[in-house]
Amino acid sequence: MSANDEFRRIAKPCPSCPWRVDKDATHIPNFSLEKAEGLAQTSPCERGFGPSYTDNMFACHHSKEGEEFACAGWLATVGSNHPLVRLAVATNRLPHWSLQPGEGWPELHSTFQQVITKLRASALPVCAGAGSGA
Repeated sequence: MSANDEFRRIAKPCPSCPWRVDKDATHIPNFSLEKAEGLAQTSPCERGFGPSYTDNMFACHHSKEGEEFACAGWLATVGSNHPLVRLAVATNRLPHWSLQPGEGWPELHSTFQQVITKLRASALPVCAGAGSGA
C-alpha cells in the first residue's frame, strides 16, 4: 500500500471468495452460515437501502479477527454503497478503481442476496448435538 492507499483490502477476489459465481460454501474453509448471514448489513437490502455509516464492512474470510481487510469481490460489486468506502475514496485512502472488477477477474454476484442464497443452498447441514456425545 502506498501512503495514499491506506484502506485495508485484498487486491482481487481470492480463490474461494463467496462473491465469485463459481464458488459456494463448500469452497470456503471453516464456513459458518451464521457468520455469513450476519454480513447482511454490509450491503444494500433487497430494496436497495443501506448500509449505514455504523455498519461493518464485508471482510475477506481469510482475514483474522481484529485484523480484518475488505473483501475485493464485495468492494467491486456493492462496496461503493457503504459510506465508509465512499469516504475512503473521497480522502484518497482507497483508489476508485478498486470499486469495479479488474481485468481477468472471475464473474461476481451483483448483490448480497445472490451470495447468501447460494451459500444457504450449498452449506453443509450442522448435525444437532454435534460434539455433545448425543
